Amino acid sequence: LGCTGAAAEAHLDEHSAAAAAALRDVTVLDPAAGSGAFLLGALDLLTGLRTAHGERLTEARRAVLRRNLFGVDLSAAAVRLAELRLWLAVVADDPTTDPRAVEPLPNLDCLVRQGDSLHDPAGSGAAPAASPELASLRSRLVIASGAEKAALARSLRAAEANAAVTRLGAAERMLDRRIADCIAAAGAPTLFGQKKGLDRDARRLLRDLRARRRATRELIRRAARDGELPWFSYSVHFGDVLAAGGFDLVTGNPPWVRAEQLPREQRQRLAACFRWWRGGRDGRGYAHLPDLAVAFLERSFDLAAPNGAVALVVPAKLMSASWGAAARAALAHDVTLHVAADLIHDRAARFEATTYPMALVVTPGPPSAGHRLRTSLGTSSRRTTRQARLSGAPWVLTRTALERLRDRLVATHPSLGERFRCQLGVKTGANDLFVARAPDVEEELLRWAVRGRDLQPFVASPTLRLIWTHGADDRPRATLPPRATRHFAPHRRRLLARADHDGGAPWMLFRTGPALAPHRVVWADLARRLVAAPLTPPAAGALIPLNSCYVLVAPSSAIARTVAAWLNARPIGRLAAVGAVPAAGGARRYTARAVGALPLPAEACRDDELIRLAGRLANDPSQLALLQEELDDRVLAHLGVPAGERRALLAEDGTGNRR
Repeated sequence: LGCTGAAAEAHLDEHSAAAAAALRDVTVLDPAAGSGAFLLGALDLLTGLRTAHGERLTEARRAVLRRNLFGVDLSAAAVRLAELRLWLAVVADDPTTDPRAVEPLPNLDCLVRQGDSLHDPAGSGAAPAASPELASLRSRLVIASGAEKAALARSLRAAEANAAVTRLGAAERMLDRRIADCIAAAGAPTLFGQKKGLDRDARRLLRDLRARRRATRELIRRAARDGELPWFSYSVHFGDVLAAGGFDLVTGNPPWVRAEQLPREQRQRLAACFRWWRGGRDGRGYAHLPDLAVAFLERSFDLAAPNGAVALVVPAKLMSASWGAAARAALAHDVTLHVAADLIHDRAARFEATTYPMALVVTPGPPSAGHRLRTSLGTSSRRTTRQARLSGAPWVLTRTALERLRDRLVATHPSLGERFRCQLGVKTGANDLFVARAPDVEEELLRWAVRGRDLQPFVASPTLRLIWTHGADDRPRATLPPRATRHFAPHRRRLLARADHDGGAPWMLFRTGPALAPHRVVWADLARRLVAAPLTPPAAGALIPLNSCYVLVAPSSAIARTVAAWLNARPIGRLAAVGAVPAAGGARRYTARAVGALPLPAEACRDDELIRLAGRLANDPSQLALLQEELDDRVLAHLGVPAGERRALLAEDGTGNRR
């Protein structure tokens, strides 16, 4: 309608005739429909627009289902549950008292489909099936019953198969052309009159193209033989919608799945298909790969119409985590952000998840000059920011006085990360095999394992043992003693399949470098407040921090203790909490980025008084309550915080809890 967001919301609230007309044929897709909550919300909203202008409720609901709603989910059980909830919404308000007089329920299995929104076996090389027959058959099938329903279902399956064969045939011809071009380029003469030939990259490309052509031909044979499509494809099953430009609204709450929980093959496929999902410094492992929700976010723009919208609930850590950099950069520059609402502190938006949500409302196409987006839900909100401020760097959508103070201190002083490299502790990839209270292996292989939960200020109290399979040179042992060999032997295949394993002994560990350093500082990745402990000889020198901890290597025991004291000071804990990523239950993630960004003046590690305090606390951590104020004062003096701003750095730890 060309109106503002506030005016559009008023149109919807008032069920205006203009909104009803504008949305009569709107197409709404949930690409990860689950049990159908978002589809139910759309059904209620669109039904309300119709009933406000004379339609009966049950007829309006059926019309919306027939015309407006589409869903996909990988789980067959979820699809059935979504169908059931939509059916109940239709019959719940049906005034008919005689069950025999109730109209048959809509056939929703052609609208809510089981399938993978992120993967189409037929690929995306050809245009979607622009068949008006598909839309007509699907619309008729939704309300059909009896013999007509069976006949229409057969016709729809046949039409989908024919559309797939047509589309796959176009894809095959495209592959044929690329193969021919590749061979022709190899036969072209060089400057010296010789044939160019195929180099390694060209041979790899040619093998890939031929493999894809074989797979495409097999899919064509299957579709032609079976008379129906044995997999889900947006370009076929909803090809008419995509051929018309795409869905007007792609919305939902896609699955939030950490990359390490995905099979290696799926990670590789996602990296090949989705630019925003690629990560990792060296292409191996999953340490820097994003949450699965990022792939759904990028896919949503493929499915949305050029004048449509994408509105998703995604993990709030997309705003700050390193794996979100590519997505943030694209969202900041290539599309128009209308809402990027951090819902961490919104009680109405909380639900049972292991991280916090944010809401994104986006339309394709770059923003206009000076465009401002809302940083909270509701068009009445005045919390906005200029989109031009955003980039691939972490987004800070709103700034408190404490955040402004932190930014000033960070700009004034060197950061901890400039002097020390912060990194995760040892990763096993199979903790149940490597970590236990009393593993049945040789004592010479056992070390005490430090987990995040084992840490208190200046103290590491491990309770589990780690099977340390590496030698003093930080390389995996070539062989293990007998009991350890028997322990690992049944699990060889699993050990070799670990995400970071790239050859070598099956029992190798990962990120082991800092584990061998004599002077280290460790802190918990996930905690309610930042606490750090020095691991220095003799008592703590042999402890091994696992990857629920972060660790930095110091050049001496004195510096390790001083850095630990710096991190345990209340002002630093407050600053760290501001920059940490919120997690469930009031905890925060004190990542390498968050802690590495903390200010650490160069003279702090040379301060004799601070070194003395750190030594006393390392030797007797029980003195912290007595010496905390003195420690805080030394830190504040180094930071140069004015007296008027000190209270904010001493009152709370950033989670709302008094220290």
